[in-house]
Amino acid sequence: MKILTFDTSADKMYITIGDDERVSTSRVIANTAERYHSALLIPVIIELLREEKITMQDIDAVGVNIGPGSFTGIRASATVARVIAQNLDIPVIGISSLEIYSLLNNTDKNSLCLLDARKGKAYMGVYTSCGDVIQKPEAIEYDSVIEYAKNNDVFVIADNTMSEKIKVSGLDCLNLQDVDYNFGINLAKLTYKHLKSGNKEEFKWFNLKPLYIQPPPISMPKTQE
Repeated sequence: MKILTFDTSADKMYITIGDDERVSTSRVIANTAERYHSALLIPVIIELLREEKITMQDIDAVGVNIGPGSFTGIRASATVARVIAQNLDIPVIGISSLEIYSLLNNTDKNSLCLLDARKGKAYMGVYTSCGDVIQKPEAIEYDSVIEYAKNNDVFVIADNTMSEKIKVSGLDCLNLQDVDYNFGINLAKLTYKHLKSGNKEEFKWFNLKPLYIQPPPISMPKTQE
């Protein structure tokens, strides 16, 4: 089964093509002011298809990171994934960032995965050591996150902001900023895993939606008096 995956939720873009969960070709591209993910996504997909000597019609399923993360990046990749899945009539599987990060856990403990959500909250998800979902991503107050980490024997994986808060509390934490890893590989593994175990109807293109736990951080215009 040929699977295409892509992730534009953070400061790097990950794109893979492979057979089942095995990645055969991939790209990791850093985002810069001149090179936005949304503009690069389609050209890089086409480039990888050529490398594999296949066409888009050979793709059997699509996997995409649906967040949390960059609102713009998530929206762009979700739109592309929906269009591909609709046009080819193939399944599309949305995977959360936190679930992708959970596969960094190399212990037998459950994973506590955290991303800073600002305004005193963190995006929090809990997973087994095998990556199965225990608690879906939610926006939780900082204090509650710290309390959970202290009261449960978990392997903590977090972005830089949350890593600092965890470490100040005297707990160990894997800082994602220190990890040099192709997260597209994890996305490919999880896409295949969900595809094998899920209901095909839930993977229809019209069911794919970005995981917006909180509204986009935009400034509302002031009301004129």
